[in-house]
Amino acid sequence: MKSIDFCHIKRLSIFFGVLLLIPELALASGPAWRPTYDTVMMWVNFFILAGIILKYAREPIKNFLKQKKAEVVAELDELEAEKARILGDIKSADTQALQNKQRLKEMKERLIAQGEIKKGQIIEQAKQQSAIMIEATRKKMENRIVQAHNTLKMELADMAFEQALKQLPGIIDDQDNQRLLDRYMDGMHQREPVV
Repeated sequence: MKSIDFCHIKRLSIFFGVLLLIPELALASGPAWRPTYDTVMMWVNFFILAGIILKYAREPIKNFLKQKKAEVVAELDELEAEKARILGDIKSADTQALQNKQRLKEMKERLIAQGEIKKGQIIEQAKQQSAIMIEATRKKMENRIVQAHNTLKMELADMAFEQALKQLPGIIDDQDNQRLLDRYMDGMHQREPVV
């Protein structure tokens, strides 16, 4: 390996020696050579710099790029994990919204069913109350009819009694009175208990 390094050094020293001679040759040939010389030297400097970079900076650059690649991969993994988490949250929210919608529908159906039951109960209560009211009204009417019937009987009896009082004194005499009194007394004696 030392021989390779020595060969490299030998070649580089020859190369630099030639480069040092070029300006003298350039001066000897005249001023038209200067732009060509500057361009050639610029390229020579570029290749020297590129060679030094390849020789000494290749590994650090590789390591730097590997490190950056690993950082980018890690960041991409983190972003993928975040994306998966967010998608999971969205899916969970969608599932929760669907469940809430289903629960709301069930609650609505249950409330409607309860409302229908309550409505039926109210209608049944109203029917019962109306039947009770109709029965109470019927009884009141029957009582009024009975009262009117009794009142009519009493009025008819009063009218008959008044008519009898007006007409009987002219029809009944003392003999009729005595017979009525005797009958009444006989009825009383028959009712008395025997001792």
